Amino acid sequence: ELLVQGFNLADIAPLLDQVAEQAVADDAPPRTMVDPAWRGYLAETLRALEDFSAERLDNLYNQACALHPIDLVTENLLLPVLKQLGMRWNQRESGIAEEHFFSAWLRNKLGARLHHSLSQPRGRALILACLPREHHEIGLLLCALGLLQRGYRVIHLGADMPIRQIIHVSCSSHAAGIVLAGRGVADSAAILADIAWLAEAARIPVFVGSHAAVSLRQDLGRSGAIPVGENLALGLNLIESHLGSHATR
Repeated sequence: ELLVQGFNLADIAPLLDQVAEQAVADDAPPRTMVDPAWRGYLAETLRALEDFSAERLDNLYNQACALHPIDLVTENLLLPVLKQLGMRWNQRESGIAEEHFFSAWLRNKLGARLHHSLSQPRGRALILACLPREHHEIGLLLCALGLLQRGYRVIHLGADMPIRQIIHVSCSSHAAGIVLAGRGVADSAAILADIAWLAEAARIPVFVGSHAAVSLRQDLGRSGAIPVGENLALGLNLIESHLGSHATR
């Protein structure tokens, strides 16, 4: 995925080393293995969703967070649940309802955690926003939690954000970078023009993640933005790497 984004092997090696080092530090299983404990969490979570039990979802999530860092909970539980729901929503009579129920529960849970973390400001500020007409902000919330754990302050603007208005937030907050996310882009030419304008006006790194980062990768590069792909862990490492080199310059 990183090679497709235009990185050479010399750039990629340290990024992958960071992922491996974090896994060792957290005593996590290798990515090629699936820990039976995570399989159990996943199965129980899906059963709780089938019963629409917010209480059981809370208990499972709290148990996982008590034993593991939020990055591991995100990678090994929350993202797999979202993937399973996306794969089976049209195969179950209540599939759409289950997906909406979990999304609402997860938005409230992550929003509460984000709000708690924001009461303890620290580090450099990053602005996070969904692209215009993008109303699914779960991925952006997961990104926000990962950045908080890495010591950044997060200014979360949420869904369907007009890109040119972000410049006012950037100037007021003295942010170190901007992270945009979106799955599909209906009017890509207008979106790319606004991103290019923002990158030039803000003069700080502008990152773009999720599906838009893949489908518009070359155009984003020409606009002055930095595509970080769909993989959350690698995307967070790319953001840190670029911010470090930008601060040095």
